[in-house]
Amino acid sequence: MHGGAARDRGDRRTQSMTDIDHKKLAKEIDRRRVRRRLVVLTGGLAAAIAALFYARCGTGWGTGGKGAGEGGSAKGVIVIPYDATARCAIRLAANGLTLDGKPSTRDAAIAACKKTAGADVLITGDARQGDWDDLRGALEAAGIQYFTREPRGVTPPDAG
Repeated sequence: MHGGAARDRGDRRTQSMTDIDHKKLAKEIDRRRVRRRLVVLTGGLAAAIAALFYARCGTGWGTGGKGAGEGGSAKGVIVIPYDATARCAIRLAANGLTLDGKPSTRDAAIAACKKTAGADVLITGDARQGDWDDLRGALEAAGIQYFTREPRGVTPPDAG
């Protein structure tokens, strides 16, 4: 034949289709059962998470889609929305009242602050108590929400 020594194949045990190792078969069936259970539980968990996201976040996947509008270009006038979070800044000092850094009267400051979300009031240490009482009364009468700030170490006893 090929010139080499032939191996003795007679001492190998040949298995036929009827020779089954029952332990190996049981392990393989158990592995398949565990794998199938893991796939089913993972799929169920994924479906539950998808249902939760759908219920919480609404319809759609955020890919654009058909909106409520007609579409088209944005030609024409650009409308800048009113900034309702803007607040006016009032500074009360001995030499008078300033509104957003400019000298003002109390009535002008109240009229300007009515158009904003509220007022930030800085009361300096040399401000008269009567001026603060008048300003606070005017802010409250106009229904303007205000926050008071004082320089360090200065706190009016009745600051709102």
